[in-house]
Amino acid sequence: MGIADTTYLVWQHYRKKPLMCPLNHDCGAVTESKWSHIFGIRNEMLGLLFYISMLAGMVTAFFLPQLTAIIYFIMLITIGAALIFSIILVVIEIHSIKDYCFYCLISAILTLLLFWNSLLFLLY
Repeated sequence: MGIADTTYLVWQHYRKKPLMCPLNHDCGAVTESKWSHIFGIRNEMLGLLFYISMLAGMVTAFFLPQLTAIIYFIMLITIGAALIFSIILVVIEIHSIKDYCFYCLISAILTLLLFWNSLLFLLY
């Protein structure tokens, strides 16, 4: 779901098409703001790379079960960093941009769910 979400954002950006926001907000105000990139890389591209790397980690852990513990630990650290980044971006949406992007919020929620699931997996 995260790959589909971020792929749509990347696709629409490079096609220069407006995003269709089901929340009746201006997603473009968020995705085209001065906070839409870091170190010259667009946030949605970072998100897409993040979700692809999570999928790659899961596939690798499946085929190389002897590496599962280290792979899941690396994934937890990566997901934790992504969650912190997502929280920062949501705070920027609320306080600085004063508008919301449905797709960005979906990505933040998915990252939170991934983090929660990873913690539960490590604890049990």
